[in-house]
Amino acid sequence: MKRLKGVFLVIEGIDGAGKSTLCEILRKSLESDGRKVIVTQEPTHDEIGSFIRRGDVKGISQKGEALLFVADRAVHTERIEEWLEEGNIVICDRYFASTVAYQSVALNGVALDKKWLISLNMPVIREPDLTVLLDIDPRKGLSRIGGRDEISKFENAGYLKGVRKAYLELAEEFGFLVMDAERDKKVLSKEIIEKLKERL
Repeated sequence: MKRLKGVFLVIEGIDGAGKSTLCEILRKSLESDGRKVIVTQEPTHDEIGSFIRRGDVKGISQKGEALLFVADRAVHTERIEEWLEEGNIVICDRYFASTVAYQSVALNGVALDKKWLISLNMPVIREPDLTVLLDIDPRKGLSRIGGRDEISKFENAGYLKGVRKAYLELAEEFGFLVMDAERDKKVLSKEIIEKLKERL
């Protein structure tokens, strides 16, 4: 893989783990240190990602939905590589592990094969320089998002218990840095930045 000028950091975790909060703390900290930072997320807010986010896809199978996530990721990865070539630190809120963890756990009785999901993603992704998995008990995570106006179909404690397990298996397989999501986010940010300095 071509070595680019920037650094690619991914923050993963189940709903309510505090990914967005941590991404923003990291951005502010790195920018105050003079770094160029871009925070992005998946699904994106581009055409395919916005279509997924609306959640009004009618009559589509779970496999079809997984393919939409990968299509969105393929376009997004091209943009990420452009940002990296420009020397930015790119922080991504969710990446390929999200699709694998969420889609490989049965939802409404349907689960997709984990190996198939991984093989589907491998041709379109760029390996992050560091992936952080924010680990939290699903019940605690859901209690944090109770104030949202809308709850997605994925925000169910029983289902998220399986997603958490899948995430931890992926962390072991792909070497993610697992961090306790209940710890202070500023402390976590400092520890992550120390890890990133090895790659800057």
